[in-house]
Amino acid sequence: MNKKILIVHTSWYEEYVSRMINIAKDVLGDFDCTNAVAPGALELAALADHKIQDSSFIGILFLGIVVRGQTSHYDLVTKETFRSISNLSMDNCKLALINNVICVENMDQLEARLVKNTTNNAKALIQLIHEKSS
Repeated sequence: MNKKILIVHTSWYEEYVSRMINIAKDVLGDFDCTNAVAPGALELAALADHKIQDSSFIGILFLGIVVRGQTSHYDLVTKETFRSISNLSMDNCKLALINNVICVENMDQLEARLVKNTTNNAKALIQLIHEKSS
């Protein structure tokens, strides 16, 4: 079985995203992981779509963080990010795609969710890969 996974992550909150990448790679230890860096959450799906065109990836894990600010930008970014990842998933139904973009009100919420969410979503990717390959 092919074991190539694409990890597409944002460049924002680099310290936290680096932790997410390390957690994901630990969970995905048996898989060959390739990283791709998007400027922000809005660009995640488009970058993933570009990377999978000429490749043999069996799964994609999206990693990112969106923290609410003082404007409506948070609502726009979160909705569009989730919509575009969902559309990519529907357009590439043979691939396993898991969205681990963590949307929070503040950094305390991020700290509380980072390890658990990333671990659970990396495990979910493995489960989805196995389900789609059977």
